[in-house]
This record gives sequence, structure tokens and C-alpha cells, in this order.
Amino acid sequence: MRSRARWPTHPRTASSAMPFALHVRLRHGRYDAGGMQPGSLEWPPHPARVFCALVASAQCQEDWDALGWLERSGSPQVWADASVSATRIDSYVVTNQVEARGGSQTWPGRTNGARSRASVTPEGEDFAVIWPEAVVPAEVLARLQRMAFGVPYVGRSTSQSEVTAATVLPGERQGWTRWAPSHVRAAQVCDLRVPYPGYVEALREVYDLGGRAWEVARAVPYAPLVDEQPVAEPVRLPWDDLMIWGFERPRARIGGDQVLRFTTVLRKAVLDHVGTDVPPQVSGHGADDRAHVAFLALPDVGHGHADGHLLGVALALPRDMPAEEWKRLVRAVAGEDRLAWLAPWSKRKSIELRYGADPRRRTLAVQTWRGSTGGSRSWVTATPMVTDGMIRARRNVEDLVAKSLLRVGCPEPVELEVSPAPLIEGAIWRPRCENVPRNRLANRPMVHVRVRFDRPVVGPLLAGSLRYLGLGLFVPVGDEA
Repeated sequence: MRSRARWPTHPRTASSAMPFALHVRLRHGRYDAGGMQPGSLEWPPHPARVFCALVASAQCQEDWDALGWLERSGSPQVWADASVSATRIDSYVVTNQVEARGGSQTWPGRTNGARSRASVTPEGEDFAVIWPEAVVPAEVLARLQRMAFGVPYVGRSTSQSEVTAATVLPGERQGWTRWAPSHVRAAQVCDLRVPYPGYVEALREVYDLGGRAWEVARAVPYAPLVDEQPVAEPVRLPWDDLMIWGFERPRARIGGDQVLRFTTVLRKAVLDHVGTDVPPQVSGHGADDRAHVAFLALPDVGHGHADGHLLGVALALPRDMPAEEWKRLVRAVAGEDRLAWLAPWSKRKSIELRYGADPRRRTLAVQTWRGSTGGSRSWVTATPMVTDGMIRARRNVEDLVAKSLLRVGCPEPVELEVSPAPLIEGAIWRPRCENVPRNRLANRPMVHVRVRFDRPVVGPLLAGSLRYLGLGLFVPVGDEA
């Protein structure tokens, strides 16, 4: 068993607390590091990334002890540029997997694997990780300075860096934003990996087992400091939750252009299961101005290989639905006589359903459509939207889209892009003509939309004339998108 760290977490000294800073200068002005999702970028830099660079420079027990002191000093602040330019490079590399046919021209029998690497170029060439109230023992400081001096890069080996450890703050740069741990979901919240008590031991153990640092990572929410970014309460839309059914593997993929066929059949099946005296918010009749249950078909969207084929169906439940009516609906479709199949063409071609969200499949995860608990400012259509209003003189498409969004409780858009074509990978281009109610399309444009609001919105987000049958279904996207 390795010896425990000798340095106390809060040593008693005569001096007052002073900041401890790890200042990182990017030698080539570029930060090469992947985010927590494959192919995503990492910015602002994660404190754990810099900490791991120090770990790679540790050589003796005194170094491990100094790192143990640092991991117990709490989650630091990150000072870095808010404005960056992103680059993503897709390539194929030779893997260690052997296949008879092979795929590499240079290494016969070896396969080629697709890799996507993201990097960012900030406006400046440096950033800093700050512990504002640290009290650093002299021995610890000397060890950390030596390890920082030996760091060749932060992130990938192509991200060559110069790291300096000091007890003075770096000169604040114009354009820097100070990110700090946040206990509330602020407007620009992001999850950053941080060191934590026991992190050094966890890293050493996973290294001995041949694993990777991300396997023992922990992330906490960060946001710009309050005086720089005021906290905005998220807007909650009329729908609160999703009931999701995934398709058991059909013989062939179901094209996204079948969206209205499936939502119409889903609605009929749900009404049949509920039986007589259907609640108004389920049938849509007699609900006055209250939101209805929305019947959705969920396409494969939002990743590089998304093609928009349908993976499941869902019900979006209104937030203000009375408890007894809500329970009755849930018992009808998820109880003993549960909804177990759909027959969009005929009973001989019925499709089996599997109830329950599946976090392993992005489309069948509730968070894919609701967003994080703090909401998202940026949304884009996964299915085309039919505006509520009609085209008339002095009324353009953008105005109609904005009014449709306001109608369902969204805040005023600050950015709005309207397109006849999809704006995200896998979004459904158009439903089949024979499935579209003609009276709903009279002088109403069918478009795709990308929108950004001035404050976060918690989904599901549905808008437009056919929102209760799955058109105008939005998916949240990163605020940097």
C-alpha cells in the first residue's frame, strides 16, 4: 500500500491565504484536447487536464504527496478566453485489430479506424487554473514548481505548452472569462473535470491496470462568475416529461419521412387503450387553451452518422395535466395491458415496442429532447415545422416562426435561422405527402429552424401547427453551436 500524503490540507501558518496559480502558455497558440463526448472539443480547459500533466511529471514520493495536497484544495477557477475558434479533423488510423481482408495499405492485415479530433485556438495563447485562497507550504510549492517545469504538453502531445506554478495571479488578459464551480445552473453552465481527494491514487491504480484517466474522472458544473454572467432562470415549456418506446429491431430501417404515419397510428393506439371518456388533454377535444399530449416519432439525429431513420415513439405529457388523468393515461399504456406494438401498415406488419428510455441509444434518452436540468439556449428542429400562421402581405416566414415559438411559451428569440433544408445531421427533410393533412398546409410554410434564446429553455420543445403529431420537434444543441 502506498504511503499517505504528508502535507496537511490546511496547514497552520502565520501568513494569510494567497492564491496558487498554474499558468499555461500554449506554445503554438492551439489547445488540442477532446471533450467528454467522442469528437467534441474541450473548452474552457478542464482543471483535471492540467493536474494530469503534473502527475506525468511526478518522480518520487514527495511529488505524490504534493499532488495529494493539491487534490484536496478544492475545485479551482479557470481563467481563459471566452472567444475561440474550433477545428475538427476526421481521419483514419491503423488499429491493433487484425482482419483477414485488412484495411491498411501499409500494414497488411491491420484495420483502419475512423478518428475525429477537435482542437480550439483561443484569441490569446494562455490560460490559468487558479486556487484563489490556497495556503501553499513552501515544500509543496517547490515540488509543484519543479513538476510544472517538466510538463511538455497539456492535452494531446501536439498541444505543446509551458506551465508555471506560482503564488501570484497572472496578469488578467482582455477577453478572459473567469469560470468557477457553480451550485446553480447558470446561463453558460458547463461540466469540467476536476481533481478530487483520492484522485492521485485513482490515477495510479488505473494506470497500473492499463486504463485511461477519463475512467476515474469526476466533473462539476462551472459557470462564469456571477458579476460577469447573471444567472437566468430557465423557461419551462408546457410539456414536462416523455414516455418513450423503442422499436424492437425491425427487418428494415424505417425512414423518417414516415413520421406522420407513425404519430397518427400512435395516437389511435393510445386512444384505444384509454377506452371511453378519454381525458381532454389526451384526445385534444375540450382542452380549451391547455396543452395536449403530443404524439412523437423519434428520429436518429445529432451525430456524424445520423440518417434520420425512426428509432421509437414517445408521448410528451403536459405539465398541467391533472394527476388523476395522468395516472389513468400511464396505467392505460404502461400497465398490465400496455402498449406493446403498432401497426402502421397492417397487423401482419406490426412493430413490437419496448417501453422505457434507453440511455445507451441517444435518440431514446429523455435528456436528448429535454436538455439538461438548467436548460439550453440553442435549439434546432429534428422534424420540419409547419407555422401556425399563414403567409400574407407584410408577413415573412421568420415572423411566423417566431410567433409559433412564442405561442408555446418560448422567450423572444435573439437569433433565428429558417431553412427549407435540415440544419442538423439526421433531421427529417419532409414527411410523405400522402400523410400530411392538406388543410394544415394551406399557405403555411414547412421549414427547418435554428433558434437561440436570451435565456435557457427546458424541453421538450414543440412548435407549429402540427406539433401534437410530431412536426416541429426541436432538439437542444450546445450553446457554442
